[in-house]
Amino acid sequence: MSGMVAGICFLPILLLWHCLPWGLAAPLTNQPCPRYDDYAKHRDHEPYSQGRRHLPYQRPVEECRKFHSSVLEETIARLHNKIADPDLFRLFENAYPNTLDTAVLWTGFAWENGSTSTFTDEDLAFVITGDINAMWLRDSANQILSYLPLLEPSNSTQSIAALFRGIINLHSRYIKISPYCHAFQPPPESKIPIGTNYAYHRNVVKPPYDAKKTYDCKWELDSLASFLQISSEYYNSTGDMGPFIKYRWAETVGVILDAVEAMRTATYTPDGECLTEEVVAKAKVLTGIRAHRSQRLHNDWSNEPRYRNHIE
Repeated sequence: MSGMVAGICFLPILLLWHCLPWGLAAPLTNQPCPRYDDYAKHRDHEPYSQGRRHLPYQRPVEECRKFHSSVLEETIARLHNKIADPDLFRLFENAYPNTLDTAVLWTGFAWENGSTSTFTDEDLAFVITGDINAMWLRDSANQILSYLPLLEPSNSTQSIAALFRGIINLHSRYIKISPYCHAFQPPPESKIPIGTNYAYHRNVVKPPYDAKKTYDCKWELDSLASFLQISSEYYNSTGDMGPFIKYRWAETVGVILDAVEAMRTATYTPDGECLTEEVVAKAKVLTGIRAHRSQRLHNDWSNEPRYRNHIE
């Protein structure tokens, strides 16, 4: 899970007005944008739907939306006459653009190696999921995959294609930082302050992770798979090989395969003896004790008793 209230925000069919409590960009009227959790608590946003539910309009005002997509707006307008139930359309109208409106905290470009001022043409996109300024691999991929029907080739920085590229490139960076972890801090290019994980000192993880780069560390195979999925979907929709050729994408795939192979390693011998910490560390197996005991057995660094598993 990505946070106490973070797990459901990418599902476009849900009522999402109690999620995503970060502030929004300042509107052109010079009035500060409200925090979205405060804004979404109120049901007095007109116009109301014309159905019997009288649902409020919960999107931020245009100046306070994080990422603007003309294709998205055209899609919402087109479906207005396709969804007959006005309450159902209002749910769609509020929910489908929610990630772009509120969760794309930053888009930009990567720095050149060794520079903190010179930028490359490598797209980056930092997408959060819930009430925490961190990016979860699996969740951010699934949030953006909601917009797969809108994905088409484009070099525009305000395109859905650029957003997909930015997530692929940033995921690639994160996985190289640690393929065993699943949630990461904002990239330094964004100038967004890093978040504090108050469970960090209660989670004893080996190999240790850098809290300035990694927000939380759990082994989740589907986090790595989500990177491969969004990469595949991007290529199948656009035919664009750019992100895969220019930005060490294949190297990241190698890191994933090495991590998966390492995590197949047994932490017990066939006769039930616990392998030493040194043997486990040599195999680069992620082990540890977490603050939430339900997520790891307290088993002296060795995870659950198991033989080599058969991930194929």
